[in-house]
Amino acid sequence: MNYQHGDGYNAVSSTPTISVVIVTYKSRDYITACINSVKEAARDVAHQIIVVDNASEEELAELLCAEFPDVLLIENENNEGFARAVNRGARNATGQYVVILNPDTLFHRDGLKALMTFVETQPRTCVAGPRTVDSSGKTTFSCRSLPHLGNIAKYPVSVICRGKGLKRPRKYLLDMWVPDRTVDVTRYDGYLQGSCLFMTLDFFRSMGMLDERYFLYAEDADFGLRVKKAGYPCFLVNEAEVIHFGKHAAAKDSRTARYFVETYVQYINKNLNSIHGWAMKFALFVLVIGWIITACVRGEEGKRRALTQALTSFLPSFLCRPM
Repeated sequence: MNYQHGDGYNAVSSTPTISVVIVTYKSRDYITACINSVKEAARDVAHQIIVVDNASEEELAELLCAEFPDVLLIENENNEGFARAVNRGARNATGQYVVILNPDTLFHRDGLKALMTFVETQPRTCVAGPRTVDSSGKTTFSCRSLPHLGNIAKYPVSVICRGKGLKRPRKYLLDMWVPDRTVDVTRYDGYLQGSCLFMTLDFFRSMGMLDERYFLYAEDADFGLRVKKAGYPCFLVNEAEVIHFGKHAAAKDSRTARYFVETYVQYINKNLNSIHGWAMKFALFVLVIGWIITACVRGEEGKRRALTQALTSFLPSFLCRPM
C-alpha cells in the first residue's frame, strides 16, 4: 500500500483517468464496502484511490494494507476537518478527473461511468453529482438551495404540501425537490451535496479547491456558490446513482451540531451582504434557540451543550478573542 504521513507527494506507476478522494473519520465500518464499490464502478477505467484519514485512531493502515494494497493512505496527525483533508488528497491526485466521495457511500455499478460520460460530452466545463438514494433505494435530496433568506419559504410550503416533495425544482426550494431528471442546479440557485462530486482535477484546482476555513459542513455550499459566480454549471445527473447512508461517525457526534452552526455563520459572514447577512444570522439564531430548548426537553445533554457553545459564533469576532 502507498502510505504517507501528513503532506507529501506520491508518484503513481501509471497515469490514472480518475482520482477518487475519500476522507475518513471513524468510518472503518463503511470504508471497505465504499472502496469495493469504487473499484467495481471503475472496473474498466484507470483509477487512483486516495484515502485521507483525519486521526480516526482505528488502525486503518493495517486494514487497507491487507485488503487494498494499491490505495494511497494519507494519515493526518489531527482531525483537520473535511475541507482541508479533501484538498490534501487532491494535491496528491494525478488523474484527469477527481471524485470527492464520502466513505458512507456506495457507487452503483455504472454510476461512475455515467458521471464521466456526462462530463465528457458537455460543451463546457462543469461539475457533476449523482442522484443519491438511501439504503432502501429511496431517492434522497441530492442537491440543496444555497443559503438565502428565501429558504424560509420551505417551511410553509412543506405544510401546504403535507411533507411531500416538490415535483419540479424551484428556486429557494431545492431541498424539497426529489430529483427525477438531470438539471443544472445553478439555474435554481442551488448546489450539489458534497457526498459525491465529479469534475476535472484541473478545474477543481483552478477554483481554489475547498475553503479550508470550514471545518465541517458548508464547504460544499461555498464551493457551489463560487462555481456559480464563475459562470459554470453544476449538474445533478439523474442516470448516475450513489447510495448515501448518511450515518457515519460525524453524524452521530453531538459536536456536529456546533460545527453546523459555526460553519454556516462563517458562510454568511463570507458570502452575504450586511443586511441579508444579519437577517440570516437572526433567523439561524432563533432556530438554534429552538434546537437548544428541544434538546433540553429530550434530555440530549451533549447536543444542548454543543449548541450552547455555538452561540458564541454569533458574537462579533473581537468579543471572542482571548484576553
